[in-house]
Amino acid sequence: MPSTVQLSRGHRMSRSRKLHRLSNPDSAERRAQRMLFRHLRDDTTAERGRMAKRVHELQLLLAMDPVDFEQLIARLMEAMGMRVELTARSRDGGVDVRGIDSDPFRGGNVIVQVKRYRDTVTPSAVRDLYGTLQHDRAATKAVLVTTSRFGPSSHQFVAGKPITLINGAELVGLLKHHGFHEVFAAARHGAAGADGDDLPGVEVAADPARLLLHWTGEEEYDIAALVCRGNRALSDEHLVFYNNGSTPDGSVRLVTGYGDANACLMVDFDALPADADRLVIVAAADTQNHPTATMAGFAGPALILEPGADQDPAVVHLADGAPANTAMRLGRFDRDTSGNWDFTPALAGYPGGLHQAVVAYGLEVEDS
Repeated sequence: MPSTVQLSRGHRMSRSRKLHRLSNPDSAERRAQRMLFRHLRDDTTAERGRMAKRVHELQLLLAMDPVDFEQLIARLMEAMGMRVELTARSRDGGVDVRGIDSDPFRGGNVIVQVKRYRDTVTPSAVRDLYGTLQHDRAATKAVLVTTSRFGPSSHQFVAGKPITLINGAELVGLLKHHGFHEVFAAARHGAAGADGDDLPGVEVAADPARLLLHWTGEEEYDIAALVCRGNRALSDEHLVFYNNGSTPDGSVRLVTGYGDANACLMVDFDALPADADRLVIVAAADTQNHPTATMAGFAGPALILEPGADQDPAVVHLADGAPANTAMRLGRFDRDTSGNWDFTPALAGYPGGLHQAVVAYGLEVEDS
């Protein structure tokens, strides 16, 4: 029996019928907008060189002896002004290094766990460290250091907690900043294995893109995203909106309070499911709290893509909303055979609101 989606903040909504077209930009405008977003996968020589260097630096760290790696982190902490103690491996309780920071403002007793991982650190490891922190009477904060990366759920978990996550790229930056250049000497001097062939593989993730939505006026609207294969959502868990803030893998997340944007989605395009080839963006009126609301107040909308570090944002200006609709499809990202993501405005209006948009992409919703 197919599952249903809890769309409304207060009740389930019934199935609806079909799409109602708004306007589409002309072909010249669409081509210009598609080109704006093509740099999502910027395959320039400089970018390839930067990523290859990062991969190799992380490989050198991953290839270190575990004890040597822990000692390196301890030396780094000392270089940052801390008094450090390496814990006994037989009774560390999940703690590899302890440090005391005497700074009167940011100081405290720090417990540090290091993980030489080539894949993403699991959220359970982050939760375990938090449990260790809670049971350690002396510690005031915790740090988890890895040669790989952390997923979005781990970052969400530590929000507001005295835990710092340091990924591989950040660790490389700290080591270089504090003078540990000898760690990466093999790469500079062409020593054995410097080409990376004799070193372990390591995961390096692209920076997530930010999809920012701006509009004028006082009305509030919700943003939603459907991760699809063609015109069908992968599952009801791949609808990201106010009742479901993230996809199961964290590749698409709804973020509140991001700068001056009216709404924000964080999207890791490289981490989207392999069978997904489309990401659909929808705006909807909050008819649950404002029954007479329509898309008429959705004026001057602009979708802004901030693709990540060292890349300029791209802007697409969209058509105003219409009073006959309570939801509006803003456009879609499509993955081509080369793995590039291109954006097409593809505007459409839904008199039946977000539930009509959801049904159009193969999901089912019901009345309470």
